[in-house]
Amino acid sequence: MGSDSILKHPYFPRDLSIPHYKPNKVSIQELLGIFFSLVLIVFIITWIYSTKKKFSVGYRLLLCWFTICGFIHTILEGYFAFNHSTLAGGSSYLAEMWKEYGKGDSRYITSDTFTVCMEGITAVIDGPLCFLTVAAYLTNSPYRYVLQLIVSLCQLYGDTLYLLTEVKDNFIHSELYHPLHFWFYFLFLNSFWIIVPLIMICHAISKIVTSQGTSDSRFNNRNQKKNR
Repeated sequence: MGSDSILKHPYFPRDLSIPHYKPNKVSIQELLGIFFSLVLIVFIITWIYSTKKKFSVGYRLLLCWFTICGFIHTILEGYFAFNHSTLAGGSSYLAEMWKEYGKGDSRYITSDTFTVCMEGITAVIDGPLCFLTVAAYLTNSPYRYVLQLIVSLCQLYGDTLYLLTEVKDNFIHSELYHPLHFWFYFLFLNSFWIIVPLIMICHAISKIVTSQGTSDSRFNNRNQKKNR
């Protein structure tokens, strides 16, 4: 009987004890459809608004990225951070979304210490920083590249630790090589927060270095004129 109760959930390793687990009522298609539809809506709204502000295509994509990140970090990851202990038995859309994602990483179902802390920091710090970065761009703030660099470093560092801790654990929290749970949920989706932050970091550094170089050049020119 004890063995049967353990195996009633779909998570790995199979001997996990999750006594409060309740199966999802919403289908995978509906869960993913709603999630990606919301992401698309956020993208379209940001794209249209940034177009009216006459940003270039590259900067419109940048604004869409940070707005979507702010949305995901604050709402989705924020929900996990504050509801992780009751997640497995939850029936709300966000709870079922996390229970579905948990098939690719059961640490989200068992309130793993690292995952809870990492997602808490992401929700409370990275989320607001993303929105602040968008605001900085919209107002042409001189802090925009600094904010972009900071939030991108936070994203890259957090996601790198998240992936490497699972590598260290020999991928025991999902069915290895499963096409949906492992390749799509765990690797593909998380790869965005490795690849894009790297691009954003390089872009921000380039702009900051160029700005500093221009400032140094003007300073040196003024000094040369004074010494003549």
